[in-house]
Amino acid sequence: MTQSGLEKAQVELEALVLRRKEIIEKIKAAKEQGDLKENGEYHEAKNDMAFNESKILELEDLIRNAEVVESPTNSQFVSLGSQIKVRNGAGDREFLIVGPSEANPAERKISDESPLGQAFMHHSVGEEVEVETPAGIQKYTILEIK
Repeated sequence: MTQSGLEKAQVELEALVLRRKEIIEKIKAAKEQGDLKENGEYHEAKNDMAFNESKILELEDLIRNAEVVESPTNSQFVSLGSQIKVRNGAGDREFLIVGPSEANPAERKISDESPLGQAFMHHSVGEEVEVETPAGIQKYTILEIK
C-alpha cells in the first residue's frame, strides 16, 4: 500500500468513528418513538450501524496489516507506487500502480494484481506488453516510469 493510500484509509476510519456517534443518537431517538417492531427509522439506523461497524473493522484490519511501500527510487522498472505513461491504439494514458485496496480505475489507479497492473509490473521504458481483455488482446508500450 502506498503512503497516500494508508493516509486515506486513516481519514476514512476517523470519519466512520465519528459517524458511529451520530448513528447511536438516531437509534436512541427512534427507540423513544415507541414500538420497535414497526419503526422503520429504528431498523434503518440499526442497519446503518451494522454497515458502519463492519467498515470500521475492515479499515482497522487494513491499517493494522498495511505494508507501506516507498515511492520507487529506481524508475527503471515498473513497481508498486510507479506512475507510468503508456501508449496503445487509443492514445497515451497515465496510471499509478497501487495495491488492491487503493485501486480506483476512474482515478487511473490500477492494482498491481489486476491483469493490466500485472502486465506492466517489472517491465521498463520502451517495452511492449500485452493484456488479454474481453475485447481481445490489447498492446501497450511503456513510455515513461516515474
